[in-house]
Amino acid sequence: MSNYPRKSAPDTIKVTAWIYGSVSFPLAIISYPLSVWLPRLYSTEVNIDLTLIGLVIFFAAIFDAVSDPVMGFFSDRTQTRWGRRRPWLAIGVPIYAFAVWMLLNPSPGASILYLAFFYILLRASTTILGLPYAAWGMELSSEYHTRTMIQSAREKYVLAGLIAASLIILLSEELWNDRSASFILSNFSWVIVTILPVTVMLVIWRVPEVPTFNAPKVSFKKSLSNMFKNKLFTRLLVIELLIASAENFRNTLSLFFIQDYIGASDVGRLYLIYFSVGLAAIPVWDWIAKKMGKHQALAVAMILVSFVSIACFSLDYGQTTAFYFLFALKGFCFGAFAYIPRAMLADVVDLDTVRSGSSRPASYLSIHGFMTKCAASFGGLSLPILGMVGFSAATGAQNGPDELRWLGILYAIVPTVLFIVALYLSLTWPLTASIHARVQKLVERKMLKQNNAGKKPQK
Repeated sequence: MSNYPRKSAPDTIKVTAWIYGSVSFPLAIISYPLSVWLPRLYSTEVNIDLTLIGLVIFFAAIFDAVSDPVMGFFSDRTQTRWGRRRPWLAIGVPIYAFAVWMLLNPSPGASILYLAFFYILLRASTTILGLPYAAWGMELSSEYHTRTMIQSAREKYVLAGLIAASLIILLSEELWNDRSASFILSNFSWVIVTILPVTVMLVIWRVPEVPTFNAPKVSFKKSLSNMFKNKLFTRLLVIELLIASAENFRNTLSLFFIQDYIGASDVGRLYLIYFSVGLAAIPVWDWIAKKMGKHQALAVAMILVSFVSIACFSLDYGQTTAFYFLFALKGFCFGAFAYIPRAMLADVVDLDTVRSGSSRPASYLSIHGFMTKCAASFGGLSLPILGMVGFSAATGAQNGPDELRWLGILYAIVPTVLFIVALYLSLTWPLTASIHARVQKLVERKMLKQNNAGKKPQK
């Protein structure tokens, strides 16, 4: 009998999905301070040049991206009595927690080398922990819509983590009356290093690993070759690269746009609304994906965010009420960008399994991660570009109309251009639910044949 993940009872897989997704809660909390608050802390309070900070983000993302394929290859080939995903989670947690603490609690005299070392260490530990974790989730089911449900459950934890991050800021600003980046990021570090070990232990204990089947070992070089022969995979990579580049480019500038372009001061409340709307919207995106297909749902999200971006650019300083509404509308689409492409990737991996006879979701995720992290490095470039047009983030700096106009262009117009290209590729995506059902039957036949061949009696 095939050991490929079979259809589970609906209630059982839902419980498993909710337990599995819990690790995403603390992992999501860190994403907000890294993209929004870290540049403010190290530029304003630690007094490191904005351009140098952007370069650290850029090169750390490149290092992180290069390490992903290696981690994916080893994770897929790991064979232990505890499984091939659990050991990596156990190794990654203490390194991750240490890097978070040091990066978010720098001393006033910290150097650019301090920032670079712990930023890279955090990226490396994220790969060790996060990539096997993500591959584990792709293996929990082989059914087209169930995969969407699993990734949707995980994304709900992501958004809950981002809401928690917003609450940390809101409490820091209003309960303790301290809006400094150093105080806010220190609060983040306490929450993350406390919750992460608990959720990882829960997943290791309660989530089953799918047994590996009798598949041929694939070399690292052959593995890469097979992946890039998968045309739908390369197409999905381009879609993700464009979306992630647009969002990372924008996110690095978010705090500057909110405070300096719009003039909004209650950042914690603003992001609380943003992520709360995003969490509430997940069932809507699940419904759209089920009715129209995953690729069409992703296209709808891109169209909506593009219109929102143009509308934000047209606002004047002080139009905070309108910006609150538009920002909430953008938050409505947040989850769609995060979990729908990952659900599409699980379907694409099945095409490779049919051809190669080997199931290697971590290897695929590693290349997927490579591209999205290259996109993260693109986000880091927005800071040097902003500096080149004369914008200053120093305490007490005054930026004129030209500098603010460029801030608006970089925040709103550049991402929209990238979305337009990704939109075409998404609208014409060919792997629908009906086609995937036929692919899945081929996968099950392949696995059954290989396992039966492996069980032939010895003479």
